[in-house]
Amino acid sequence: MFRGIYKGSLPPIDPSSIHPTESLADQLQDKDYYSVEWNKYFDQSRDIKLPGTENTFRIYESNINVVNDGYLFVFLHGGGYTSLSWSLVVDRIKKQNLDKNVRMMCYDCRGHGETKTSDDSNLSIETMVDDCATLINYYQDEIVENDCTDKKNDKNEDKEPKERLKVIIVGHSMGGAVVIKTSSTNRINNLFGLIVIDVVEGTALLALSSMKSILAKRPKSFDSIKEAIKWSISSNTVKNIESARVSVPSQIRLNAEDGKYHWIAHLEKTDKYWNDWFSGLSKEFLSSKALKLLILAGTDRLDRELTIAQMQGKFQLILLPLCGHVIQEDDPKSTSDTLIEFIKRLK
Repeated sequence: MFRGIYKGSLPPIDPSSIHPTESLADQLQDKDYYSVEWNKYFDQSRDIKLPGTENTFRIYESNINVVNDGYLFVFLHGGGYTSLSWSLVVDRIKKQNLDKNVRMMCYDCRGHGETKTSDDSNLSIETMVDDCATLINYYQDEIVENDCTDKKNDKNEDKEPKERLKVIIVGHSMGGAVVIKTSSTNRINNLFGLIVIDVVEGTALLALSSMKSILAKRPKSFDSIKEAIKWSISSNTVKNIESARVSVPSQIRLNAEDGKYHWIAHLEKTDKYWNDWFSGLSKEFLSSKALKLLILAGTDRLDRELTIAQMQGKFQLILLPLCGHVIQEDDPKSTSDTLIEFIKRLK
């Protein structure tokens, strides 16, 4: 959502840019812009309806056999994106996690993807924080309950109590704001880690004034899914064609009236919430008792409060300067490697 909005500062120079090279769009042919289904990267997808509500969240899972004595990554996407923004990261962690002690779950936030709620237009930070905490705790309880049922049905199963999964919440952009503010409520059971990707209070608030014009420049619709994927690459919204093939199709939906594909998330109608998403983020991030990691595309994103705190060693900072805003899509290898290393710090 916030690609290109950090005006007034530039990312570190890519040495290869000294000698002009072809852009990714120039290197691709029309046949390269095809879509890929989610099940290439995830074990399963299903819907969870939260008890006592009309809210049904679409989730995507991997390593669903991991039910205890390990870690649970919960991923929250940025504004306008969906769970499938994490596809390549999840797939790489699954393949690299040799001892199989990491379970992963992504969910579509309300107003995004395939999630359906009683009010999809309500993207207030209070509502999204409540969604986050309620869904994660329900999901944890569901894991424990299903595990207990399986043990009762298996007479040979070890009846010794196991340790619940340690929860690590990961959020990108808008999702980063949600995980920070959810962490500060202390509502998530067994929370051990907080990872935020490319969102910082100071720069985000400064950039809000340009958000409407940036959204206005996006195409309102596309004639085909292929056209949408091609636009995401040519506009540098995503710098990885493999990720664009799976993530972009989930952000649009065919409109029966005009036969075109329109954005699912109506970001331009959420502007009244933007300021609250990011206000107070730095202080709440630093006050979290969880182990903290911030992944940025460049140090220019850091505001003063975080710069001082980072120098004092209050959180870990990882820079991936050749990425755009959607770091996990542009460089899933470095992102997944960083998350796996983060787990080692928790041991």
